[in-house]
Amino acid sequence: MKKVAEIARQEMTTQLTEAQAYLQGHLKENPLQFMQERITKEMEDKLRELRINNPIESVLKWQCDTCELETCISHLGDIVQELVSVPKYSTFQTSTIATGKKGSGPGQLNDPRGVAIHEATNQIFVANTSNHRVEIFSDTGEYLNQLGEEQLDMPYGIAIHGENVYVSCCVDHTINQFTLTDMSLVRKIGSVGSNNGQFNFPRQLTTDPIGHVFIADRDNDRISVHDTDLNHLRNITHQSMTKPFDVKVSRDHVYILCPYNNPCMHVLTLEGHKLHSLITSGLGMDVLCPLFFCLDSLNNFGISDEDSHTIRVFSPEGNLLHKIGTEGHQQGMLCYPKGIAITPNGRLVSVSENRNYGLQIFY
Repeated sequence: MKKVAEIARQEMTTQLTEAQAYLQGHLKENPLQFMQERITKEMEDKLRELRINNPIESVLKWQCDTCELETCISHLGDIVQELVSVPKYSTFQTSTIATGKKGSGPGQLNDPRGVAIHEATNQIFVANTSNHRVEIFSDTGEYLNQLGEEQLDMPYGIAIHGENVYVSCCVDHTINQFTLTDMSLVRKIGSVGSNNGQFNFPRQLTTDPIGHVFIADRDNDRISVHDTDLNHLRNITHQSMTKPFDVKVSRDHVYILCPYNNPCMHVLTLEGHKLHSLITSGLGMDVLCPLFFCLDSLNNFGISDEDSHTIRVFSPEGNLLHKIGTEGHQQGMLCYPKGIAITPNGRLVSVSENRNYGLQIFY
């Protein structure tokens, strides 16, 4: 019976792979239209095949109904959500929401740097660096709230997991954890140094799916990894990784942007083993000053290029897919773009030194 059950699992895995490829092919063509018009039926059809059109249906019903089938349903739902969240880059030159006039008042920005998205609400969190706080906006640009005004000194990077907000401050070399429950500061760690738990000009940070915090510890030439309570877990280092500035984590890989000297994007396993690097100033990429980047659900990555005042989107192999923005201070224009992020509903968020529209949402 165990052998038969294993055959059943293999059959289910094969059909799940086919269903994934089928849905991915359709969703890539026109994700939003497909979701609106057909996804319910297609999902039902494919899931029905997983359960019924199987030569060993009885074993599947006995072994998999309460466990593996639910996993399949959940996994297919994740696939659909990921593909639908891929931005429609081709429309971004004409479709924007803009806000964040330069200033010090609520919702105004002064040298913004990092940006992060609260996935449950699509809310946008901006490290309002020279105003020493974090601003919170809706994904339609409406100013909502702020946090950290009394606790932060030149906030730089920002990451969110669940109700936890993590903010790096490069001046005092600290990482600050806030809770969205009451916007209060939960803990602050760090001081200047190279020991575990110390930092040397920390820049961007991100979280993985289970809430571990990855911090680009720039002048220590490492990625410092912490748990949700900011207890140190490990460091990621590599001889070719110098002065990391930004870091992102997908389901399978860690992406690290090192912008100085010979700018490149390092791709590593989750355990920290290096796979390959993409030279951002070569291979046709021509990104002159890359400091911030984001990943979409297909591992395409967008890079803010300060020198050309653009955002450039590349495939995982480094091929240019789209270029967004021109230099200026009007809506749709960028001026020394900084942090970028992608919302779960497929909008690309950018902050820059545009004195009229420091926050722009492309959709």
